[in-house]
Amino acid sequence: FAAAMKSQTGVALAEWLLASVIGIILIMAAVAWLSSSWQLALAQRQALQTANAGQWALQRLRQRAEWAGFGGVHPLALDNARVSAWLSDNNRGLGKPLSDQLTLQFLADRAVLDCEGTRVLSGQVLVERYFVRADSSTSGWVLACDAGQCDANTCSRLGDSGIALLADVDSFQVLYGLAPSDTLAGAYIDASALRSMSPATRVHSLRIGLFLRGSELLPRKRRWQPPADWLGISLGDITDARAHRALSQTLELPNG
Repeated sequence: FAAAMKSQTGVALAEWLLASVIGIILIMAAVAWLSSSWQLALAQRQALQTANAGQWALQRLRQRAEWAGFGGVHPLALDNARVSAWLSDNNRGLGKPLSDQLTLQFLADRAVLDCEGTRVLSGQVLVERYFVRADSSTSGWVLACDAGQCDANTCSRLGDSGIALLADVDSFQVLYGLAPSDTLAGAYIDASALRSMSPATRVHSLRIGLFLRGSELLPRKRRWQPPADWLGISLGDITDARAHRALSQTLELPNG
């Protein structure tokens, strides 16, 4: 009887050990599945967030591009000597590659809010400057907008750090498409080349580029393949633990 009990005890112990091993294997498989699912969800979320944020910024710029030049003023303020210190320029701000600066203006035919939320009255020329800078709210760079207004005599409020519109911006690029009546019709040039030309040079479109990165670190480094052409700029292969997205869009200047 004692031998039988001892045999049964041994079998029970073996069954317990086997059940424990199977349980551990199942737990490890579940943890691995959860970890893999979490990594995939994080990567997909970051990709979606950068795409949505970039499209929002481009939509915001598209609206201003459609208004730029309204009222008979130069859309890029090239003929406004009072804002000459804040005109569009290339390689003007932070970034990898160095970011450009874009300045747009239009005559308000009704009271409107500028990008900083300030009310601009009808008859004032609203000027907005878009550029990349550092910001205390994030470890990276932001796309900022600095707004001002001009009347017949003076311009005010332009030239400060403005407000942050979009975080986690690695670079902001702008090219200018010349109108058909100009010598370089159909060409896209940078701001330096544009400013060396006559202030009367007509610009009919803008090519805007935004290079964004995810706000959160991914669990592991990933190789990101840049687009074949991003405004003629080479971004090179990037390998780090963040999601990346390079967006570009051509915006018409109806009043250019």
